[in-house]
Amino acid sequence: MSRVVILGATGMLGSTVYDVLKDRHELVLVVRDKRKLALLDKAYGKVDKHKSIEFDAEKVHEDFLANNGYSRNYLSSFLEQLGEFDYAINAIGIINRSSAENEALTLFINGALPHILAREWGYKLIHISTDCAFNGIEGAPYDEDAPKTPSDLYGLSKSIGEPTNCLTIRTSIIGRELEGFKSLLEWFLHQEGQELRGFSNHLWNGITAKQFGRICDQIIQNPGLYPRTGIYHVFSDVVSKYGMLLGFKNKFNVDCTILEDSEPKLNRTLATKKELNSKLNIPSFSEMLSDL
Repeated sequence: MSRVVILGATGMLGSTVYDVLKDRHELVLVVRDKRKLALLDKAYGKVDKHKSIEFDAEKVHEDFLANNGYSRNYLSSFLEQLGEFDYAINAIGIINRSSAENEALTLFINGALPHILAREWGYKLIHISTDCAFNGIEGAPYDEDAPKTPSDLYGLSKSIGEPTNCLTIRTSIIGRELEGFKSLLEWFLHQEGQELRGFSNHLWNGITAKQFGRICDQIIQNPGLYPRTGIYHVFSDVVSKYGMLLGFKNKFNVDCTILEDSEPKLNRTLATKKELNSKLNIPSFSEMLSDL
């Protein structure tokens, strides 16, 4: 049984990764506010069986600003609390919808913090990045060598936060949230009785948060079979946002009307030059959806 750190364990991604790993590994749950662990326990249980540590990435940012770009005060204390571990999964990040609220903080947490963690932990770190490193207007499907062309602050912040001295997985994620309900899926689940537009030319080939958790488990259980450093694309089959909403509607029985719309066009689908994605045997979108 490995000792695995989950950074951001109460967020959309981190909470689902917790659910996948909670019975398979000794976990250290890193959260900004321990009070939110009650939500995690209510959703998935067994939180009391794992260690938890508070960590606020904003305080690392404040520390760096106060010390002209470098300080280990807050970070050092956190690292001492962690102790030894086998893997760390970084699910800390500022999401697209919130990225403009504090631009400097977004650039630090999404862009600088991954490099700081990778400097400390190297190959022990599994970090997630995004297809928003690409603008989706031209060049798709994008492989690992495609030039980065982010079109907004979120994409820029994530694209600069892709360390190569750890395992950085570039993908796109959908999943359930414990609170806040800002993601596409949670937004859709609150559209009962509404008329929605579904974009048939907005193409996507990401994965669910649960599938990402399973990928992490595969890598942790079989470290010799998978790469430990570098940037890798992980993806499933292609679906349009229109098809995705129809899938959500059928899966969750949401009584709404979805109108097909061909505009705007956006294609951020990923491809790969590397072997990792084929080794992982990613299920189809419909299979992952049935398991949400």
